[in-house]
Amino acid sequence: MTRTAAPPTQPPEPEGPRQVTKFEFNLLRILRFLVRHFPADQGLQLVRTATTKPECISAGAVELVKDTLKKAFVLFLTRAGGWRNDKYLRDGQPVGGRVWDRIPLDERALEFSRPVLDFLFWLTAEKVHESKVAWDTAPKALTPADELFFALSFDAMRTDPDVLAVMRRKDVVARNPFCWLLAPQDAADPDAAKPAVPDFTPVCQGQRAVLLECLQRELTNRWVKTERDKGQLTDWKKMRVQGNAEFATLRGFLQVAEAARRTDLARFVLRTNAQVLQSDLTPVFWTGGLQGSGPQRLADRLETQRAALAVPRQMEILETWQERARYVGYFDDDYQASQMWKADWEAASGDRVAARARAAVEMLEPLRGPVPGAAPADGAPPAGGNPEGSPG
Repeated sequence: MTRTAAPPTQPPEPEGPRQVTKFEFNLLRILRFLVRHFPADQGLQLVRTATTKPECISAGAVELVKDTLKKAFVLFLTRAGGWRNDKYLRDGQPVGGRVWDRIPLDERALEFSRPVLDFLFWLTAEKVHESKVAWDTAPKALTPADELFFALSFDAMRTDPDVLAVMRRKDVVARNPFCWLLAPQDAADPDAAKPAVPDFTPVCQGQRAVLLECLQRELTNRWVKTERDKGQLTDWKKMRVQGNAEFATLRGFLQVAEAARRTDLARFVLRTNAQVLQSDLTPVFWTGGLQGSGPQRLADRLETQRAALAVPRQMEILETWQERARYVGYFDDDYQASQMWKADWEAASGDRVAARARAAVEMLEPLRGPVPGAAPADGAPPAGGNPEGSPG
């Protein structure tokens, strides 16, 4: 019996570009804008333009959305700091290496859920600044990757004042800790009596903490730029809103990081101060651009100037961490973590930075009159109250 050879088969031809509708095309361009792969001016124009929405989008378009998210976020997190050979705490012990060396694959795999697609659908179908469709989603329904996506989306759109006013009222922004860490000055409601910061506990746990490890360099660069730009602010109210938002964000975050024993996640605060306070500075560095005499009440003017120094005021907290670390013994549970913090402190010249921060803050304190309900000069909370700007 002879065996007949099978006829040769041609290799499958590569698939051509997927066909998408106009709506899907705009949706994909908006997504690329949100993940920084499309010009910002064109992306914002699409967000401000409505496109007739279909009942649903094709499976091919959904696959393109998934592919874009997967590749864009891996690239962003790698560039933001994931590629760096750093040490971070894992179960209380320092673990070194790049993020893919330190963290098992199943713990760093990003998972996006339905709210992301619903949000893109809403952005494409509506004129966001004029939309009557009250889209939003509960933070509990979001994965860590979702939260970071909404934070980057907010960051991309906040340069448009009309869109910013809409987005900051959404729970995906107002209750998103990543949004506040990236841009507290825009996440805060400028008309609120005090900043309503979210709970920062989740970002010190699980995959959110891994994301925050990758963001340390990005956060440092952002906060340094913001500090150096303060001298150009001319509006007293804007300065006070921004300073109060920064203080509430950093103080709330540092309290959570300390409770979670993840002081390594606060490196960006230490490094920001180290880069800004490379020399002795006076409050004019932060407030020199304020025009006019400011608010009528002297107390309000002083509080605005004090708010401008929100970042150097955090050094008092970091200094207490350093003092505590000095007394941790070799056989104590926190010995390895304390040694890593002391190394970070030394690398940043922490003692010198803390002294410079204290000097700058104290230049305002002698002028400070008794303000009812205000925090004392050492940053301690008033009797029976919370620290200024901290979560209730």
